[in-house]
Amino acid sequence: MEFSTIPVDASPSHSHSLIPPVGNLPAELLIEMFAFCAAEDPLAPLTLGTVCRFWKKVVDESPRVWQVVILDDKRYISASQSQAKLWINRSAPLQLDVKLHVEDANNILPLLAPFLPVLHRWRRLTISGAREESIRLSDTFSRLDTLNDLSISVYDDEDATDACRSTFVQYSPLWPNRMVMNIWLTKLPHAESMIPLQFTSLSITEQSPLTTQPDPTAVLGLLKSCPQLESFTLSGWMEAENYRYHPLPVVSLPRLHTLHLRRTTLTRAILSHIDAPVLSKLYLANLNISHRISPEYLEPGDSEDEAHDYSQSPWSDQATGMGLRNLIARCNPPLKALEMDYSDMRTKDFIYVFDHLTELEDFLIVASDMSNTVIRLLKPYDEAADPCLSPAPSLTVRLPHLRNLELYNCHRISGDAIVETLMQRVKYTDRFAPEDTMEEVIIADCEQFNYQHQDMLSKEMGLRFKMD
Repeated sequence: MEFSTIPVDASPSHSHSLIPPVGNLPAELLIEMFAFCAAEDPLAPLTLGTVCRFWKKVVDESPRVWQVVILDDKRYISASQSQAKLWINRSAPLQLDVKLHVEDANNILPLLAPFLPVLHRWRRLTISGAREESIRLSDTFSRLDTLNDLSISVYDDEDATDACRSTFVQYSPLWPNRMVMNIWLTKLPHAESMIPLQFTSLSITEQSPLTTQPDPTAVLGLLKSCPQLESFTLSGWMEAENYRYHPLPVVSLPRLHTLHLRRTTLTRAILSHIDAPVLSKLYLANLNISHRISPEYLEPGDSEDEAHDYSQSPWSDQATGMGLRNLIARCNPPLKALEMDYSDMRTKDFIYVFDHLTELEDFLIVASDMSNTVIRLLKPYDEAADPCLSPAPSLTVRLPHLRNLELYNCHRISGDAIVETLMQRVKYTDRFAPEDTMEEVIIADCEQFNYQHQDMLSKEMGLRFKMD
């Protein structure tokens, strides 16, 4: 970059010249002066550029002047985001110091979002106002190619300042070069305030019982802003939903392969409104509740379960089952692992799921009220066939690739139904589909499964069968 100075004649005849003495200053000194001003005044570079053409040239062509980015949440978030993008472009390739002053800590993520794609240029982050933090990032981020993990904790207002917090921390001692970004909120940001994020892993955790549960629209909006997402975890508290039914957007997550839903009543809303065509692992935990879940849906499949099987959690069973059915109907994901820990479905939902998950290899279920009808779905079936006939009869096997089955605390299934089902299935698949036969079966703490049943399965399956 080449600049010239503007000469000023200091003779008495020109003592009233319109050109100020500062015009004689070399560009290098002007740059340092402008950078000093920019570190104190958020919009100083823009203001200085309006003085004259020469100053504008100095400002526009000097990355040093744009190195400090000062943002607050007094203006519209979109305006601050536009400012951040301009400063990022003008300061390249130099490092950045980012200063945030926020009255509402919920605005930290939207304000930091524009800087995430250039994290290798971050030198220091300073947050003041609703949160206080100052951290030097250049040493940490110099080892990273990208920042993949975002963890969001949702608190009640009165709990929001209880914890000592760092925005960027090491993911694990075993992963010294992997960092996670932590954000603490009292409510999720509006979709309108977010710009696309490049995170591949997102976790949202409600850290305390909230007065009002997050509207699923906010969760889906955040998912929409993370189109590269590969893993998503939502953990909440078992409070009744307080929102009224309204149409929700469907979010496309073309790379999502792992989904965890724990202790939340948003199960149906999430599963029913994501398009995840490569989802291969689904983990559902602690979703069973005994009270009614609102809002009430009226979709095909919401009719009463024709099996009339007993359940301690009929409303959450329906919500989980309908959510999973809607997910399968929308994108038919190639699920290979399904775990249901204190999470249940109606019999009609098990039938639908077992009929459609043709790629499932691992199925684990804990504390289910599933009946004999459900476990018997895993038998080879054909009314006119005997599974021991040769040559191979034309039988159908649900979950044809199922290799690992684990049943824990399933007290309503009889031991006879378990033995009957597994012995028929293993005899058939061992003989006619050995590549897809059972590799491991674990049955633990199921009240109606006794030592007699254990001996029968052990003789048929050998070491493939375990009681614990």
